[in-house]
Amino acid sequence: DDFSARKNAGNFNAENIAYYIAYAHVFGVKVYVAVNTLVKNTESDAFMQTVRTAYLAGADAFIIQDVFLGKILKQAFPDITLHLSTQAGVNNAYGAVYAKEHGFSRVILARETSENEIREISGIIETEIFVHGAMCTCFSGHCYMSSFIGGNSGNRGFCKQPCRKAYTLAGKNGGKYAISLSDLNLSENISKIKELGVKSVKIEGRMRTPEYTACAVDLYRKAIDGKAVDNRDISRVYNRGDYTKGYLFGIDGNIVSDKIQSHKGSFVGKVEKVTKNAIIVGGKVDFYVGDSFKIVNSEGYETGNAVCERKGNALAYKGKATVGDSVNITKDVRLNNRLLSVERKKPLNVSVNIKVGKKLELSCENTKIYSDEAVAEAINNETTAEEIKENLSRVDKYPFTIIPEINIEGKPFIPKSVFNKLRAKLYAELFYGKVDRRVAEYRKPVFTAGRLPYKGIVISDSPVETEDGVAFVYAPADYTAESVGYITSLVKGPKFLFVPSFLSSAETAAVGDLLYGFDGIYADGFSGIMLGRKFGKKIIYGDGLNVFNDIDCAFAFSEGADCVVYSKELSYAELDGMKNRQYSFNRGSIRLMELLYCPYGRDCADCKRRDFYDLTDEMGHKFTVRRYKICGKCRFEIYNEQLLCGKNDPTAYVYNLVGLTEEQKKIVLRGSVADVVANFKTTSGNLKRGVN
Repeated sequence: DDFSARKNAGNFNAENIAYYIAYAHVFGVKVYVAVNTLVKNTESDAFMQTVRTAYLAGADAFIIQDVFLGKILKQAFPDITLHLSTQAGVNNAYGAVYAKEHGFSRVILARETSENEIREISGIIETEIFVHGAMCTCFSGHCYMSSFIGGNSGNRGFCKQPCRKAYTLAGKNGGKYAISLSDLNLSENISKIKELGVKSVKIEGRMRTPEYTACAVDLYRKAIDGKAVDNRDISRVYNRGDYTKGYLFGIDGNIVSDKIQSHKGSFVGKVEKVTKNAIIVGGKVDFYVGDSFKIVNSEGYETGNAVCERKGNALAYKGKATVGDSVNITKDVRLNNRLLSVERKKPLNVSVNIKVGKKLELSCENTKIYSDEAVAEAINNETTAEEIKENLSRVDKYPFTIIPEINIEGKPFIPKSVFNKLRAKLYAELFYGKVDRRVAEYRKPVFTAGRLPYKGIVISDSPVETEDGVAFVYAPADYTAESVGYITSLVKGPKFLFVPSFLSSAETAAVGDLLYGFDGIYADGFSGIMLGRKFGKKIIYGDGLNVFNDIDCAFAFSEGADCVVYSKELSYAELDGMKNRQYSFNRGSIRLMELLYCPYGRDCADCKRRDFYDLTDEMGHKFTVRRYKICGKCRFEIYNEQLLCGKNDPTAYVYNLVGLTEEQKKIVLRGSVADVVANFKTTSGNLKRGVN
């Protein structure tokens, strides 16, 4: 229940984790513990203790978001197995190599990773990919919308899913949920996924129901075993948007679910007749009492819901229904009962050897236990085999089915308290087993004195005149030699190229070709770090790397960082508490999301190829969608309507001018706080309040 990216789920805790790990191990099932959130300085000791608790309980691997913590975890727990979370955003070979350097043996790839990249990465490190469940609109680890709207960080497990709300995208024809994605379903592509070298597939579902988990696991188990795939059951259990194949084979045309944001269900028939209190569903239907339904009109929107109160084709309903509307089942009582009726038990052959005058022996597999005292001879109440069988059958909380073998010599008397104690001891040893794991002393890295090579850092999509000693970071609208080349001659002082967090192999090579004339790279992800090394460039570890604590910062400098920009989710108080004074985002455009799909469905007629669009929520709040290009392909970012405006800070600042007019850039760059507030809608963002 700490450090999990699904903080609001019904999570495990320090008191019960050993039981559930042992429960899984009884059936030969591995347990990977997700501690995949960003960790604040004040939480680093608690984080290490949380990992220690689960590690000593026998966890088989740990899923971590913060790549820098890999090294210190390896120091503390030499035998630990680390998997890098999808939140870290590995999507190409560079990211795979970087993860391996930090002690990770597996990467859970970004959902946006294509088949060619997966094949290459699988040759470097074990890969795991998402195959089913909810799709984040934003590139994982880089969504700050929930954070800036209400202080609830998705990177900390508190995402409020603002992308699922209603939005209008200027110029787009379609439904009202403009940036809500369909659920992923790759059950029909498992054989291809195997060919790519993928080690493990992942089903998203910690916020879903038990029947969803049962159904989804059954579906993919069959698919992996080469059996026929049938999606009828899973679509009844949970189905947002009639599913998408996501990004694996190129961006799927059904990636956006803009009509119905929640569970759509599975089509069962059309409304044939509408009465005052019921709808009659046409066709051959066999509804069961308790079944639930969604009514969907011809335009694809939900207009009502219904429930089966008695057998037949008549359903009680609320909302609006019209003859010809579709009826989708969203809760199939008989299916759910079947899914949840299976209870797994492990058969145990338990031997009981009883001989008057000898110690009582209970044994199973390679475990033997004995009573403290010898078995006494019965005077009146002889202990019978039936009594022993009945006693052995009391498995309590353990998932065992007992097959007894009882050997009795003489007429024994065994007090129930004695047998109960031995039975409990035997079952506990069989269940929990022995966990023998090394824990070592570890040292937090040396925190070097602050290295502030620049007065400040300015990010812009056009050349601006900066003060002496300020680093200029160019974030072009188009990553081409033509658009990038002229910058180096126009801008004085140290120049850096902004390298996005998500790059394919081809895009990485193309960006590498643009580095001539730049002093360094502003790395928004692992690709930038690795490109900087390859070309011998200075590297600014950008805010997209989410450097969140002293340990992160120390390891960044140990790797050769020129300087570090802390995560934009840290508060003033948390930044002031860092041992190493570094740069922080203080003023300008707030990038909330990075979209790797086209919100216009690649309909260039709708898009009109503009660089900026308005996105408006149902409360009238506006956001700006920025389009830029790499290798001729469009990328999209969502920016907050309000500009960040922190306190006046002459050193260690980052200003982001992307998307502003030339006049606006001058005000943000040279104006006071009062000037910025007077000319823009502003917010202090997370600087004052921090995030949950």
